[in-house]
Amino acid sequence: MTKQSLTHFLIFCICCIAAGCDSGSQTTQYQDVAEVKWQSDGSAIFGFIQSYALNINSSQPSVFYNIAKFNTDGSVNQIYNSNGPASRPVDALGQTESYSPSIYLSADGSTIITQLEYDLYKYSVRTNVLQKIDSLFHLILVSPDLHYAIGTTSPQIQPTKTILVFDINSSPIRQVRKFDVMGVSLSPGIWLNNGSFGITCSDSVGEHISIFDTNSVGIPIAVIPGAQTQFHNAVFNAATNDLFIRDHAGKTTDYYLDKVNITSMARTTILNFQVDNFDVTNDEQVVIYAAKDTINSTTNGSSIKSRNLQTLNEQTLAKDNLRYVVLSPAQNQLAYVSGSPTTFNEIHVIPFTKP
Repeated sequence: MTKQSLTHFLIFCICCIAAGCDSGSQTTQYQDVAEVKWQSDGSAIFGFIQSYALNINSSQPSVFYNIAKFNTDGSVNQIYNSNGPASRPVDALGQTESYSPSIYLSADGSTIITQLEYDLYKYSVRTNVLQKIDSLFHLILVSPDLHYAIGTTSPQIQPTKTILVFDINSSPIRQVRKFDVMGVSLSPGIWLNNGSFGITCSDSVGEHISIFDTNSVGIPIAVIPGAQTQFHNAVFNAATNDLFIRDHAGKTTDYYLDKVNITSMARTTILNFQVDNFDVTNDEQVVIYAAKDTINSTTNGSSIKSRNLQTLNEQTLAKDNLRYVVLSPAQNQLAYVSGSPTTFNEIHVIPFTKP
């Protein structure tokens, strides 16, 4: 989970009651969206949501999120598993840095792989069947075809973690590989080409990305120094084999945006200033980013900007971004979360054209 998202979660917990009710008759509706994932045909958006009402006599619930489907205008279509296990921003030991609310969605939107509570689940959107497929499992990433799930059963505080690769198409799921890696960060990983994947690891100068594959015995295929695959801060283009990541080479604030070609390992700085999160068009001509340096005090958010990397033309797309910047599959719309970090936020969807 990014520091930004974590901060929102913690503020959300602390401030909900204070922002709410000053009389027994007043009720305040609270809502928090914790993930945005487009269906591959652009016909729907999936994510996590927590929604409830409070008055002065109500008890503040713990932070939890249910799977939800949203319409293409960002409105809520349906909330699933509302009485079942929830997605929570903490692990079994109460560590708030060890989990990200990632949803991995099949191409047709019928199946979701995710972590709920402290376990690995498969959810059928069509049949409303929720199936636990592994227990006490920190999910790091899932392949786009939902064939493999990579994660660990090691506690967040354990320096060396055992990485498990599961074939989740098998019934029951089948362990394919098991190997130990030093300094694994339990933020999301990134799936690459040819069965390979990158995970973030800590080292003496900051963080790096170690690349493994589904046949790994624990020795990285390659290492990208000073880089991380944080939540909504890593984009991979399978057609070009280019990975866009935040530069984290010993920096404390200036997480520049870099492009790394996984074939040649050539590395280029795309934006030489800090961003909160970003997305990139398929032709790699335009980067869309939440501008860390332009906080809007009125909306408690940041501006969303797009920059043409060839012409350097830039435009401001919105000024009410709270978190996430996600292009639609057709790349003609942009979804993001807007609103208050403490009471009510929602998905906004706006048109997108290249600057």
